[in-house]
Amino acid sequence: MVSGWGWAVTAFGAATVFLIIWIVLDLLFGRTPEQRRIASLKVFTHAERKKGEPVLRHLLTAGGKFIEESPGLARFAARSEPLLDQLTGAPKPTEWLWLRIWVSIGTFLLIAMLMPVWFAALVGILPGFHLPPAILRTIVRRRRQRFADELPNMLQLVLSSLRSGFTLQQSVDAAVRDDEGPVAEEFSRALSESRISGEFENALQRVGERTGSGEMRWLVMALRLQREVGGSLADVMQTTADTMRDRAYLQRQVRTLSAEGRMSAYVLMALPVFTALTLTVMRPDYIRPLYTEPLGLLMLLFALLLMTVGIIWLRTAVKIEV
Repeated sequence: MVSGWGWAVTAFGAATVFLIIWIVLDLLFGRTPEQRRIASLKVFTHAERKKGEPVLRHLLTAGGKFIEESPGLARFAARSEPLLDQLTGAPKPTEWLWLRIWVSIGTFLLIAMLMPVWFAALVGILPGFHLPPAILRTIVRRRRQRFADELPNMLQLVLSSLRSGFTLQQSVDAAVRDDEGPVAEEFSRALSESRISGEFENALQRVGERTGSGEMRWLVMALRLQREVGGSLADVMQTTADTMRDRAYLQRQVRTLSAEGRMSAYVLMALPVFTALTLTVMRPDYIRPLYTEPLGLLMLLFALLLMTVGIIWLRTAVKIEV
């Protein structure tokens, strides 16, 4: 039987995890499509924040200003700028550092409710500090995959407008006007940059750098070659779109064939952690020697080493480059 204290700890832990995940998702996805388009222009503009924003947003803004007052912390926060730049509407680097600090504190408090304080400090503070970047990298990786999947269809819409007599920028603007996907977000940002800094091809090249898309680099190269040597822009776009579509089809086939292996890898990686957390809550006396006795600590470190090796091996085995 689980004691009342055990249920209270479980409820508190679940509420803390829910709050942390909700804050991260709210910062990254809690905006309407119109707000995300406006956020893409805030890179080039300066405006006062409007009243009526959520309380968490005000707290995040206040924390970001506090980080900015410390030159050392501000320089450390700037290291996250390349990662944050890959996601439209992400917080500023100083606000992101403030969020990471509080997630680290929350992770420490959550683990301290279940385990000794020294162990919570060891496995809670530093891993908790690196948890938001790990989540953000996963989101960015999935967004890149969506970008690669949706790019050929977007180019087909652009191609239809080109054949109707529109210019390239007008065709892109017409294609992304009512879309909400990552391709529309990045192309909208490229249009905004081109209206300020000039060349549309350079803005598209920066899109390829942010998204890590080899297809975008091919597209920019094709556009520049067409500008230098002449020819039909519609034919160049058609050839590029067909090549991208065939490559995307092959990638989807590979992902489908390797889906079972990837799912098995995720289950095997999550099973030891889930089992340990369940035993810690349900049978704390049973698992306590694992982190209180010297032999238990040695076994725990050895298990973590084997898990790390296994995770690296499984990721290498199921990752197939096309």
